[in-house]
Amino acid sequence: MASRRSSKLSRRERALRKASMKGAAEATREAAAEAARLISPEDPPQVPSAARLESLRAAVCGAADRPGLVHVLPRLQRAHRKQLIRLEQWTHGDLARHPEPRELIRSRRRPGNIDEHGRIVRIFDARRVLVDDVHENRVVRHVVREVRSRLLALDEPEAMELLDELDSAIAQAPFLRQVGPLSATSTEPTATLAGDPLYRAVYQTWLDLRR
Repeated sequence: MASRRSSKLSRRERALRKASMKGAAEATREAAAEAARLISPEDPPQVPSAARLESLRAAVCGAADRPGLVHVLPRLQRAHRKQLIRLEQWTHGDLARHPEPRELIRSRRRPGNIDEHGRIVRIFDARRVLVDDVHENRVVRHVVREVRSRLLALDEPEAMELLDELDSAIAQAPFLRQVGPLSATSTEPTATLAGDPLYRAVYQTWLDLRR
């Protein structure tokens, strides 16, 4: 009887020891994961203020290999990339510019869309318009906002001077007001970002900021 009881206690002790070892192993793995996260490239160590200021100075004023945003933005206002898109909308019959025959048929079949004189009230009209909201301009907007945000975070007199210069350049590039946020980053530049000198300068600045 004593031997049976001893055997049961021994099994219980082994189970407890195994559970304890498993818990310690899990704790070790969690600690290792936390340490890896802290030194991950996605969360780099704090860059000294002087080095950050030097990088932002190059972004705003330019470097030996590229012009800065204060030079690029006013020039992009005159030569930024646009895209021709087809815009479709219901419009008043008298204001329709180029309604297609099939859209006239569609408009006539719409319930309540014929007035007492037999004229179409509203027509589904298609127009082609140039828009500024393209990927390359979104990259420019993203870089400008990133540089501006980093300058605001620096409690340095020179940072405020650079911010004033950048804001002046932004005021000379109103096309950016029509540009949306960058939805996703790509590892490869488009032909425009790689080939156009102005866009290439902005893209290079972006790469430097991400290092």
